[in-house]
Amino acid sequence: MTYMNFTRRNLLKTSIIAGAAVMSGGGLTLVGRHADAAKEEFSGPLPDIDIGGIIRPPGALPEKEFRSKCISCGVCVNVCHVMKYDAIAPAGFKNIRNFGTPYVKDMRDFPCALCMECPKQCPTGALKKLEKERVAMGMALIDFGLCFGWNGDVCLSCSKACPMGAKIFDFYNGEWGNQPYINESCVGCGLCVKHCPLGGSAIKVVTKRQYEKVKEPYMSGLKRLQAMSNEERYNVVYGQNLPQIMARGRLVEREYR
Repeated sequence: MTYMNFTRRNLLKTSIIAGAAVMSGGGLTLVGRHADAAKEEFSGPLPDIDIGGIIRPPGALPEKEFRSKCISCGVCVNVCHVMKYDAIAPAGFKNIRNFGTPYVKDMRDFPCALCMECPKQCPTGALKKLEKERVAMGMALIDFGLCFGWNGDVCLSCSKACPMGAKIFDFYNGEWGNQPYINESCVGCGLCVKHCPLGGSAIKVVTKRQYEKVKEPYMSGLKRLQAMSNEERYNVVYGQNLPQIMARGRLVEREYR
């Protein structure tokens, strides 16, 4: 594919909307049941990187200590439900080792809002009271192959959703987009996962322990991407990434409505 110098932002947005639009009864449908189907059809972002266990609620002690103190009482689950966030659930039989203990179940639909009520109500201290800035639930990683901001457009959904603000994000602004990167100040709440406009999200939250294992290859991939020539980047974006983005683009909202 030959590199061509034209407005990538307009082409990408047009392509995404065209690929996302599904004709339904003579009308144009961009959300609804088609979005649900898209979530089921595609694997999540960064499929080669495992979450590394389960994401505990905010304020959780180190895993071994947490498990020794947690009595699976369900208070944190109930508090989260009363607050209408429904982010915390007890682990089921599929995770027998952690059965009954609390975890954040689905960051795409139910991220942690960092209201910090669950540590206040924990009767055993398994969840420690602390400021939300000191929470260490996990680390959010962007899939550069799926993120709009790394593939010719400008998207600020993740940074707008982040309760920690601009200090969590670094931007490598350039010809290929605003190129966001989540730094190690991330607390792992998952609000960026929910608010990513890509169907299925372009962000995954992993445990802090898992992040330490994958950090080196993840950063190496970032550096390789940044070192590419325009022609190499063009071939990656339009030959590999854009078809994936268009296929997942049934959920087109927020900046892309």
